[in-house]
Amino acid sequence: MNCPENKLSTNTSQFKSDIVFLVDLVTEHSSKVQLVTVEELRAEFLERAPNQKMLTEEEAKTEIDTIPYKEKELRNSADDSPEGKERRRLISRRRMLHSLFNGELSVRDLEKQEGEPEELREVTPEYFDEVYAEALKGPNNIEEFESWDGKRYVHFLPLLSSSFARLMSAQNNPYQLILNTVRESSQLYPRPVGIFSFEFAPFNLDPKVIQDVLDKVAKDPKAKDIRVAETSAGSLYLYSSDYLEDAYADFLAEEMDQGEAEML
Repeated sequence: MNCPENKLSTNTSQFKSDIVFLVDLVTEHSSKVQLVTVEELRAEFLERAPNQKMLTEEEAKTEIDTIPYKEKELRNSADDSPEGKERRRLISRRRMLHSLFNGELSVRDLEKQEGEPEELREVTPEYFDEVYAEALKGPNNIEEFESWDGKRYVHFLPLLSSSFARLMSAQNNPYQLILNTVRESSQLYPRPVGIFSFEFAPFNLDPKVIQDVLDKVAKDPKAKDIRVAETSAGSLYLYSSDYLEDAYADFLAEEMDQGEAEML
């Protein structure tokens, strides 16, 4: 059994294999459209990693060579279909494996005897932190963010986008959900958000809940950037003045409202 104080070199196959395993754990949750906190991920890693078979350099390189054939079969799949998601996962996995296993075998790996039985390892929280930090640095497509309640979540980007992950993290807090959505829409697209849209999927908020949020926004000094644009038809849109100027937000709201009316 390894002693906790003996840190494993980041150049060994074992350390690289543990990065792959950690990314796989995050991917499992994201494939089920689930968020996982860093604390939950740590507990899961500590429990399962000691029994996990090490991915060798040769196995990784074989997988790198075979993934393109699997990915090619899925190229005509719709982006949001299960096949399309699997294709994105494969592309990301190949990039990760190529980044980790593109060098020569380390001295430590070469010294391992062929067929040597794996010992049960002691995996410490400190070791998880090393693996996790390295996984976040590399081209592994996992992302960490802090939610409104201070929890740190991690997700696999090819299966769960940043915007949707943040949306999920605020599902139990309609106030923060609306603020996050409005600010993100103003920053990224940029465009305001119709208040009515929160009544429908993926939000499905009750109109009374939406009104309560609007009342709270008006009194919250931390939400001074959230403003209302009213169209000529009387429709209300929300935007963040941190990212959209008032006149431009009014213009966009009017354009969007006319587009909504034409679709009715």
